[in-house]
Amino acid sequence: MPFVHLSTTKAIAPKEKAELADEIAKLVSTMPGKPYERTMVRIEAECEIYRAGEPAECAYFQTHFRKPVPMELQKAYIEKMYALFHDKLGLKTQQIYMSMIGLDTWGSRGTLSE
Repeated sequence: MPFVHLSTTKAIAPKEKAELADEIAKLVSTMPGKPYERTMVRIEAECEIYRAGEPAECAYFQTHFRKPVPMELQKAYIEKMYALFHDKLGLKTQQIYMSMIGLDTWGSRGTLSE
């Protein structure tokens, strides 16, 4: 049940957005217990992101997991995401920021899970 959220200042056509979402979900599924079919992907393109009060060409990417993922797997995952965003969005690594959030609890199917 991973949830990933990409915000970027770059324009992404609907077809490319769907393809990017698919590639993101496939990378998520490389981690144990994180199935492709259950991965939720939200992509916000052409959003305004500011640095030092000025519009910046960049992206911010968050990944929320129900259970923590070992650090070495997170590192490999993030490095693959950097490569994907460089390839698909043309952003340099210094223009991309990422966070990984491992949650102790998760609500689904009408209840809270631990």
